[in-house]
Amino acid sequence: MHPLDMRIGKTLSLVMIMLLVTLFPFCSKYNTLKTSPDNKKKYVFFPPLPAKPRYQYLTTFTTSSDIEKKKSKFFRFVAGSETKKDFVIKKAHGVDSYRGVIYVCDSRSNVVVTLDLVKRKLGFLGYKGQGRLLKPVNITIDKENNIIYVADMLRKQVLAYNIDGDLLKVYGEKREFSPSDIDIRGDELFVSDVKAHQILVLDIRTGEILRRIGEKGRMEGQLYHPTSIKIFENKIFIVDSTNNRVSIFDINGKYIDSLGRIGDRPGNFVRAKGIDIDKQGRIYVIDSAFQNVQIFNKEKKLLLHMLGPGRERYNLYMPAAITIDYENLSLFSKYISPDFKAEYLLYITSNFGKNKVNVYAFGEYEEK
Repeated sequence: MHPLDMRIGKTLSLVMIMLLVTLFPFCSKYNTLKTSPDNKKKYVFFPPLPAKPRYQYLTTFTTSSDIEKKKSKFFRFVAGSETKKDFVIKKAHGVDSYRGVIYVCDSRSNVVVTLDLVKRKLGFLGYKGQGRLLKPVNITIDKENNIIYVADMLRKQVLAYNIDGDLLKVYGEKREFSPSDIDIRGDELFVSDVKAHQILVLDIRTGEILRRIGEKGRMEGQLYHPTSIKIFENKIFIVDSTNNRVSIFDINGKYIDSLGRIGDRPGNFVRAKGIDIDKQGRIYVIDSAFQNVQIFNKEKKLLLHMLGPGRERYNLYMPAAITIDYENLSLFSKYISPDFKAEYLLYITSNFGKNKVNVYAFGEYEEK
């Protein structure tokens, strides 16, 4: 066969996979495996009983009424009905948490929505002055120095704020890059440049580009539209979106390995987006097309794929990002089954649908 014919055939195959997943998500081989919970029960687990669950769905945040304190019936009787409408998160992207607050990039409202779990209050970051956001897509919080970094695709800059929301610094001048995600290691800021198909490493103080990781291409060690990044144990895990894999480099930019490839089987990707890694090295990857999350161990073995599209509160609709939270487990204790020993929280955002920020717990099921 002529090489051009082979290339055309491969391209058509990829297009057909994309169409099948987009138009017929319930027909995917992912959905032939029993990973859907029994919603009739009080607690929703993954995988469902009688298998031993490792994850429990807890709750969802989409509107201001999901987080804010509800007035008592007596208060409403005395004060009258409130006319203020609920704020609705319109298009959730990146997510992170710190000191009892969940930070959510809303790229349609052009702000970072803050969900204060302690004060039970909704607020905003990046809505005024020189720190005004135009299209925030991802967020990372430097918890040692109390600095919030936000990647803005329309400003084509990374903005740094303090915890009070005051602008500290802007990275990127004259539209020099198109940031889709950021991560931090020491005094270096790693920026995923989706249009240059590279990871830029910046001096966190001066903003100077110190080095570039990767180059445009389809071969191993090359990148094509890197969307999300996570640094773990001196390695950079890059969601190589158009190449349908996670590419792994060392901290200096040397290619190490990759995880996954295009396909419709567990362990494959079609539209990989968000990524996070827990302390044990479990790798969580969001696939926006399959609308699920896949979990791999440090040896890249698939442990579980779960969730998916649907109308229930635990379902996803075009999921975008995931983050792990070890700090705020006690704030969700009322949702956790007495038979489930939770270890940490997972926040997963969805671009569309009624469930913009879903909360799950990872742990062990120990029926008493």
